[in-house]
Amino acid sequence: MLDRAGGLPLYAQLVATFRERIESAEWPAGGQLPSERDLCSLFDVSRITVRRAIDIAEKEGLVKRVHGVGTFVSDARMEQALDRVHSFERTLAQRGLVASTTIHAMSVSVSDLAVASVLRLEASEPVTNLQLIGRGDDEPIVFYDSFFPTDVGADVTAAAERAGAAGVPFSTLDLYRDAVATVPDRLEQAFEAIVADRFLAGLLAVPEGRPILRVTSVMSREGRPIEYRRACYRGDRYRFSLDRALPAFH
Repeated sequence: MLDRAGGLPLYAQLVATFRERIESAEWPAGGQLPSERDLCSLFDVSRITVRRAIDIAEKEGLVKRVHGVGTFVSDARMEQALDRVHSFERTLAQRGLVASTTIHAMSVSVSDLAVASVLRLEASEPVTNLQLIGRGDDEPIVFYDSFFPTDVGADVTAAAERAGAAGVPFSTLDLYRDAVATVPDRLEQAFEAIVADRFLAGLLAVPEGRPILRVTSVMSREGRPIEYRRACYRGDRYRFSLDRALPAFH
């Protein structure tokens, strides 16, 4: 039950309770939450408190409202293990979703200083930019924004066009399997939480301010960087996991 003597507001405690029940599967994905009236009775709180808690839970991606019907637990997030690399299609298929990819933009232009530095190019050298939107059951869940040296970019963009024409789901990592001359042998990644600005909100069909997981990757071949990628995942649909051994403490 809620702690009325503690310093945490009741609505925040209620959100934490929602999260616990969802993560324990007491409230399963896709299931309908009790009505606002029932939640008021169950937790002995006001309707204002319940509505505020539901508002926050919806912003965090825990639940979703269906107008005139009720509030439902959001679909389970795609989980991607970090100790192995799976194809985009397989990652979504494990959650029973049909994957698809569209090319949002493709261009060659002079690199900015940040991109040139990562790819170890001169500031005036051109780079290839490939932007992709990955979907699950036609719902956008990830935006890939990749930069390549032009020799690698020519092969990768050609592979992307072939995959797009064939209707094959892909990320840039999947494209290296398709007749690309230079393929990476090393992947370095950094993870951070951001919020969706207007650009990302429009691409991923979420409200501005929604939590986004940004994964910055540098792929290299024999020490030469060949791709700099910023992938932005919807925080309500994706999570990453890692299982690793710990050293002996004694």
